[in-house]
Amino acid sequence: MPKSFHFGIVFKGILLASGIALLLSFILGLLLTLTQLQESSLVYNIILGISVFIAAAISAHHAGMKGLFYGIGIGVGFILLLLFSFTVLSPDTPSWLSFGEKSIIILAAGAVGGIIGVVARG
Repeated sequence: MPKSFHFGIVFKGILLASGIALLLSFILGLLLTLTQLQESSLVYNIILGISVFIAAAISAHHAGMKGLFYGIGIGVGFILLLLFSFTVLSPDTPSWLSFGEKSIIILAAGAVGGIIGVVARG
């Protein structure tokens, strides 16, 4: 009997991706404060990609199958969370080109992470 898709795993993956992103952002903030490093949007995109990749891999590994669906589900949920938090916390209108770039990175990282998570399970 095939396993069904569990939205709870996706929700936990979104929370995990958010926690990893916050942790990596905190570390980046410390590095920017204590060193001569310069800010760049590339670093933020890398943080988002790594966060979703790790969360998708762990969640898909836990699910054991349908890694692509879980990875993309986590990516879409994280994008919606990112859009919601940006519209609530920022008085400016979002740059849709930058948001589209981040969305592509997040979806690709989620898809690859989900596939790798299932394959790593063996």
